[in-house]
Amino acid sequence: MRIRILIVCLFFATGVAYTQAIDGIEKNNVYQGFSGGMMFHTGYMFGQDKNAPTAPDGSIASPQGALYGIGGALRVHLWKHFRTGFEGFVSTLPSGMSDCGNILQKGSYIRTGCGGLLADCCWRMDKAWPYIGGVIGGGAMRGLYILDGDENSWTKDANSTFHKQSFFYVTPYVGCDYCLTKKVHITFRLDWMLAIHKNELCMPTGPRLYFGFMFCH
Repeated sequence: MRIRILIVCLFFATGVAYTQAIDGIEKNNVYQGFSGGMMFHTGYMFGQDKNAPTAPDGSIASPQGALYGIGGALRVHLWKHFRTGFEGFVSTLPSGMSDCGNILQKGSYIRTGCGGLLADCCWRMDKAWPYIGGVIGGGAMRGLYILDGDENSWTKDANSTFHKQSFFYVTPYVGCDYCLTKKVHITFRLDWMLAIHKNELCMPTGPRLYFGFMFCH
């Protein structure tokens, strides 16, 4: 929760500072304004985490299934179609929503925090702004695997594992803004984050679907 609050505060502070910095700049053929906002997302993750522990029955206790998360993005609009900026997100895959929830106990999760630079091409139509682009950046994946007990117990758990690994990632995405007004857009986005650690693809991985609001200036 503290990470999510920090991300929200960071984007709010950055947006305010950026707005103040460009208030005196007149729009020209290069600078076309900026946009920013928050997005919620869900998705489906699959593939076994090789760092996950082995359950007593011999199976790999690696969560796979539905996730949820929140984050935001800030873009500068340049020329007619180009946009660039940065974004950050936190995603959580809890054991209760995973395919191995019967192996992992309550409180187990895989949580991913990431942020990076983005760039995309956007076509500004009347009400719809379709776009395609990608992100490059870094982050960390944290996995807590509880095989005995749960998060509500005050006893020592003899069989639990915590693992953290940093990664470099690239994320291709496609999406579309729907213009409610000139300054307020609803945005939809589909992406797939490819996280790399020591030349290997981090697991689990999968597509994510976003929904949020963008405020344009």
